Amino acid sequence: MVSAYGVEAPAILNNYALQLEGMLDSAVAWGTQAKGLIQDYANFAVQEHQDNMAYNQILTNPDVLSDYTLKFFGPEGPYPVYESEAELETPGYRTEAVNPMMGQLPAPPAAAAPQQPENFWGNFKQQMDVDPSQAWRILNQAQPQVVAYKLFVME
Repeated sequence: MVSAYGVEAPAILNNYALQLEGMLDSAVAWGTQAKGLIQDYANFAVQEHQDNMAYNQILTNPDVLSDYTLKFFGPEGPYPVYESEAELETPGYRTEAVNPMMGQLPAPPAAAAPQQPENFWGNFKQQMDVDPSQAWRILNQAQPQVVAYKLFVME
């Protein structure tokens, strides 16, 4: 080999082999990392799909929606509904005293007219470009339907 390729041939071949081995090691490391990321995303996507299927089931099947609502507003749920005066005294039901001064307070100021979704998101983008730390003020003015519609479209 030395007579055919010269004295430097073994060193060049060894250097090539080391570079090839390093490239192979980095490719394997990248593949292992990518495999983990892909598996995490697959698990996330499956979970989101199951959640969406559950929401779809609740919103499209009246029986499931009824059962969910009864549990939510039932005595075991987070917002129980009072069925009688006796239940108001039952432990576990939240009660609040009625303030007699409530009728004497002035009416709150009228809310500003809601913005159209196109104008709202345009103003929001402009605010994000100018001063992102103050963009929460625009989101705070949004009606829930505007944000819910945007999330629905994103899904």
